[in-house]
Amino acid sequence: MGKYLDPRADLTFKKIFGEHKHLVISLLNAMLPLKEDEQVESIEYWPAEKVPDWMQAEKDSIVDVCCKDNKQREFIVEN
Repeated sequence: MGKYLDPRADLTFKKIFGEHKHLVISLLNAMLPLKEDEQVESIEYWPAEKVPDWMQAEKDSIVDVCCKDNKQREFIVEN
């Protein structure tokens, strides 16, 4: 039986989707309960060391993807 990499693992996720941001945007828009005018339009991969100031209390959090929607609001997705 063949072995498969788990796409939920950080390294595998970035390997699969790292060069194909449009696939991640499509996946997020399909999975998240967003209104049409709140759809993700761009993403940025963050290194594990980068933590937003407002999350300093949660030092164990690893932020993987910063998303920007049609209204230029930012939110994070952690895989």
